[in-house]
Amino acid sequence: MEKKFKSNSIFWSLLKMNTLPIVILALVITSFSATRFANSMNQEVKNGLVDLCNTITTIYDSFYEGEYQVVEQGGAIYMLKGEHLLNGNFDIIDSIKEKTDVDVTIFYKDTRVLTTILDGNGDRAVGTRVSAVVVRDVLEAKQAKFYPNVMVENEKYFAYYSPIIDAQGECIGMFFVGKPSAEVEQLVFKSVGPIVLFAMLTMLLAGYITIRFSKQLVNAIGKTENFLEKVSGGNLHAELDYSVLHRKDELGEMGRYIVRMQNALRELIEQDLLTGLNNRRSGEKLLKQLQNDCEKEGYPFCIAIGDIDHFKHVNDTYGHACGDAVLSEVSSIMKMYMKRKGIVARWGGEEFLLAFKEMEIADSVECLEELLEEIRGTVIT
Repeated sequence: MEKKFKSNSIFWSLLKMNTLPIVILALVITSFSATRFANSMNQEVKNGLVDLCNTITTIYDSFYEGEYQVVEQGGAIYMLKGEHLLNGNFDIIDSIKEKTDVDVTIFYKDTRVLTTILDGNGDRAVGTRVSAVVVRDVLEAKQAKFYPNVMVENEKYFAYYSPIIDAQGECIGMFFVGKPSAEVEQLVFKSVGPIVLFAMLTMLLAGYITIRFSKQLVNAIGKTENFLEKVSGGNLHAELDYSVLHRKDELGEMGRYIVRMQNALRELIEQDLLTGLNNRRSGEKLLKQLQNDCEKEGYPFCIAIGDIDHFKHVNDTYGHACGDAVLSEVSSIMKMYMKRKGIVARWGGEEFLLAFKEMEIADSVECLEELLEEIRGTVIT
């Protein structure tokens, strides 16, 4: 019995000696991978919120000309962008919420004027206030600030606040974009959990399997990190490596989620929200590319710019909602007609740019006459 006990003692000692390095290695790799993944995810959330906030300010500048201003009348607060009243107009922030699943708020000083955040009763949290820390860091300091863990209506958020400056240089409010921390933490947990389990199983198989798997994981994280770096740098046409998108685990799911977020940001930045056409910024890029391609290949191209006749009369007579309906219908006709012929972009207001690829002037004129005939024959209800 004593000999058996000693034999067992040696066996367990050898077992410990062989498994301990594997266990330590597995723990180190797992800890490193989880930490780097979480940091990468946090950084991506931050970069995404910063980019989205910049996009929102651009959208408001595109839709409403003029400076931000506030009018207090009869105990009520009215926030305006130029001559346009923002109070009660939730269309833009609701559209952003729907496309990106990110909450948006516009503050007057420390009070929510527009928001997608709901209170405990399921109503919009309009009129509620931000914390004193944010008031100090953003409103008083006039500086944008990212918070990885801030309380908003009794829920933790990854949040980014950006000050709103009026024409006199005073900070009159803030933009807020945020994502509940629980969603991000759950995604991190779901992605890291299987890695830890797999590392524990590989301890029973062999140390080199753990090392090999970890290298593959780090490689995938590195490719994802490289992709996020390009996107955060403004390259919204960057492509995530197929090996990451092809993964069947949570890391691949995260990659596909990030690509969807990239596509949503690209639509917000490059697409006109009302008409669905290319906005002027993306139209200029496409036009330059078309010009370069045609000059390189020796093909002709033609450009036309036009607007909708009597559009001001439509707005003045029937209201801007009807004017928007006219813009949408005319844009839809042009978009369908210009397929495989070239590009069309909303150039500003009711103005449009059309560029015909590989066409001489006579052919372009003929196409334009066909398009005008179709538009003039359209009845918009």
